[in-house]
Order: sequence, then C-alpha cells, then structure tokens
Amino acid sequence: MDRRANAESRAGAGIEAGAFSPSLSRVPVTVQVVLGTAKLPLSELLSLQSGAELSLVEKPGDPVTVLVNGCTIAKGELYVLEGEDERFGVKISEIFEGAMPI
Repeated sequence: MDRRANAESRAGAGIEAGAFSPSLSRVPVTVQVVLGTAKLPLSELLSLQSGAELSLVEKPGDPVTVLVNGCTIAKGELYVLEGEDERFGVKISEIFEGAMPI
C-alpha cells in the first residue's frame, strides 16, 4: 500500500481509544490550520492598520495545512459548518506518515 493510500485509509479511522495512557491523553496540544500566505514588501507590512486586507496566494478550494505544536501533520479541505454561516471546519484529506500513531 503506498503512503497516500495508507494515509487516506487512516484519515477516517482516527486514533483508537486507549492508544495513549490516560495521563498522556490529557496533555494539551495546539492545533493550527494554515489557510494561506500573503507576500508583500516590508514597507506595506509596516504600514498595515486595523481593517487592512491581505490578499492570500492560495485560492478557494486549495488545501489547508493542519499543524500540531508547530509540526505539519495533515492536509485538509475547509468547509462551512452545517447551520453555522460564520464558522468553519476542516475535513482531513491526508495524514502524513509518522505524524500520528497508527
């Protein structure tokens, strides 16, 4: 099974209950979703004010990156949560090998 197929098969499986000791499973982690990047000259960065808009390099539909404690662990797709016009979720599409216990 290649890496991508393995990641896709694990994406829906999650981590089995009991995979970690109870004390370890309570350790807080920081999860971040990177929506995109912006490139601009330093002079523009220094002149930003409240209300300024940054144009992202990525386009709608491009994958987002999921990080845990600063380490990239997955790619996903951004979507609007059902019944929530202003809240988003991420559907994991690929988990990187070695990022999480199998």
